[in-house]
Amino acid sequence: MSDQPDGDDRPRETPRLSLRRPTEADHRALVDDIERWFLGRRMRPLFGRMWFVHFASTSWVAETADGHVAGILLGFASQDRPTDAVLHLAAVDPNLRRRGIGTALHEGWLAEMATRGATRAVVSVPPDERVAVLFYRSLGFEPGTAGTKLLWGVPAFEDYDADGADRALLVRRIAPAG
Repeated sequence: MSDQPDGDDRPRETPRLSLRRPTEADHRALVDDIERWFLGRRMRPLFGRMWFVHFASTSWVAETADGHVAGILLGFASQDRPTDAVLHLAAVDPNLRRRGIGTALHEGWLAEMATRGATRAVVSVPPDERVAVLFYRSLGFEPGTAGTKLLWGVPAFEDYDADGADRALLVRRIAPAG
């Protein structure tokens, strides 16, 4: 299945992007965008206003030259594990996928987290979301295996976030800045 509306699987040219921090004023419009981007899947519970108030300095919004939101990445440096950077949610407008936007957001965020002292990035994804698992693998994330079982062909934890909310923890080493 293609991410492109016309069924064309070839990567497209990356539009000119600018990255900025999300603001609290962005919340409503971005929540609506994310719900559309995930084809009606209920995303609001993962996308609370607190991300725009308390984690804006470690999150990014990618915009095209005309101000269209092309993607968003919400993440943070762990309070309890200072060498861990935690990626909470990332999404790209489906009409702009396969153009390097997700990669640009992630690589920029990983570089920033390294300047903050992180040496490891962690993301939790449902093991049945094959596209997400493959995308993170393409960025060098590897599944953690200790204590996992194979779910959908991916080492994952059953009921990690709640009953029926299985998750694969994918980890990538990042070089400290310096």
